[in-house]
Amino acid sequence: MKKLLLSLFFMCSGFSLLAQETTTNNWYSVSASETILSWGSVEATGLETNNVARFTPFINLGVQLHKDFSEKSGFYTGLAVRNVGIITDLNDSVRVKQRVYTVGIPVAVKFGDMNGNMAAFGLDNEFAVNYKQKTYVNDEKSKTNIWFSDRTKIYLPSLFVEVKSKMGNYIRFKYYLTDFLETGNQKVNVAGLDYNPTKSTMMYISVGYAIKTKEFIKKSGT
Repeated sequence: MKKLLLSLFFMCSGFSLLAQETTTNNWYSVSASETILSWGSVEATGLETNNVARFTPFINLGVQLHKDFSEKSGFYTGLAVRNVGIITDLNDSVRVKQRVYTVGIPVAVKFGDMNGNMAAFGLDNEFAVNYKQKTYVNDEKSKTNIWFSDRTKIYLPSLFVEVKSKMGNYIRFKYYLTDFLETGNQKVNVAGLDYNPTKSTMMYISVGYAIKTKEFIKKSGT
């Protein structure tokens, strides 16, 4: 319930700002890409797990819809596709890589110089659409690819904060509010191990580039 209320708070805050009109600013779109370094913390029954950072240069692309309320504040939403996941060593010889492609809808508030250096924070509503798992046993690999899998949460809400330069480069930190993996739905039973995670937090830091692509709605305001 707390997570739902938090999600509603950010969405309502964003759309409340969206309802305000100005006489000087227009809607515009921004194309964005990012390279992600993710990590997590997985706890599993009867196992001493060790988590490894995961580097993901692709595919992480998005289109953002921005509204600047003044020279110092604004709002954006949009649509993004990301490749996020975690890598877990179950022992010295067994490694499990688990990732999802998500479709995300951010709701963010911006502040700073809207034509220069700025920062933003908000809520990202991501939905897992494709799951891939690779299991390595003594460097021998097996893999699984499933659409709309029940092995991870389908809805993966997260909080994020980002800082962007005037040139369009940005750095972002994101923390997921739910467990990444669904307890009891993991299909790893190799080398005498039964993988049953009880907790799976995930977060990432990324660097990227965002560029304004089109200004397409003009408002006269009142």
